[in-house]
Amino acid sequence: MKILVHFPFEPQQLEALRRLAGQQGHELLHADDEAAALQAAPQIEVLLGHFLPSVCAAAPQLRWIQSFSAGMDKFLFPEIVAREEVVITNMAGLYASQGGEHAWALLLALCRGLHRAVRIQDQKQWRGGPVVELTGSTMGIIGMGGFGLEILKRARGYDLEVLALDPVRREKPEEVAELNPPTEEHLHDLLKRSDAVMIACPRVPETYHLIGPAQFACMKPSAYLVNVTRGGIIDEPALVQALKEGRLAGAGLDVCEQEPLPAGSPLWEAPNLILTPHQAGASQHRPRKTFEFFRENLSRYLNGQPLLNVVDKKRGF
Repeated sequence: MKILVHFPFEPQQLEALRRLAGQQGHELLHADDEAAALQAAPQIEVLLGHFLPSVCAAAPQLRWIQSFSAGMDKFLFPEIVAREEVVITNMAGLYASQGGEHAWALLLALCRGLHRAVRIQDQKQWRGGPVVELTGSTMGIIGMGGFGLEILKRARGYDLEVLALDPVRREKPEEVAELNPPTEEHLHDLLKRSDAVMIACPRVPETYHLIGPAQFACMKPSAYLVNVTRGGIIDEPALVQALKEGRLAGAGLDVCEQEPLPAGSPLWEAPNLILTPHQAGASQHRPRKTFEFFRENLSRYLNGQPLLNVVDKKRGF
C-alpha cells in the first residue's frame, strides 16, 4: 500500500510517519505541490493533508483521506461525497481550546471596550468609554461540539445562565441551563434571552445565513455576537445594518464569508465590530497536535482499528 502525505510536516515528522508505514511494509510518499501529488495519485490508498479535486480524481484506489482541517465546508466537493468507498476524517476538536480562548477574547474585548481603548491609546489620549459587566448575564451557544464545549468551559466563574442549541447532542452538560435542538423557535428564543451569543457550529447548508435579518430583530440591542467557526453562518449585510442602526451592541468575527476580506467590504467600517483574520485556531501547539493526530489515525488505519473523527460526508461534519 502507498500513502501520500500532502502537507508541510517537518522532515523529522515525515520520517516518523515513514517509519510507521514501513513497519508493515507500506510506502509513504510526500508531495510539496499539486503536480507531485498528481504524479503519485494513481498508486495511493491513503491521502493525508490537502486533498484537491484533481488529485482525488486521479486516485482510483483511494480509500481514506485525513484532512488537516476541522471545518469541512470548503473541502467536501460533490465528487468526493459521491465516492462511498472513500472515508474522510477531520481535525474536529483538535483546535477547540484555542478557538474557545479566541471567542472569549473577542467577547471580553467588546464588553470592556478594549477595541476603543487601543484606538484611543494610539492617539495618546487618556479617556474611557462605555463598558459592560458580563457576570450574571445570559449566554447563548449555538453548537455543542468541540468549540462550543470549550467556550462553555471558559464560562465557569462568570455566573452565567447558559442556553445552548445542538442538532446531535441530547445530554445536557452540567453548566448548561437549557439544551435544545436548533429549530427556528428555539433559535429565536435563545436570541431573545441572550446577552452574548457565541456561534460554535459548522457551516453546512442548514446553517448558511443562520443569523439574518429576522434573527437580528430578535436580539437585544445590548447583546453581543461572536463567531470564530466559519464564515457564511452570519448574514454580513444584515449584521452591518444592525450595528449601524444600534440594534446590536457589538460583534466579533474571526471568520467571514469571503476571505481574505475585500478592502471594499462594509464590515471594515461597521461600528463596534472587531475583526481578526481567521486565526482562532492558531496556536504554538497546532503543528505538534496536527502531526500527533495524523500519526495516531494512521496507526489505527494500518492496524484495522476504528478511525477517529470520521466525517458524515452528506451532513458535512
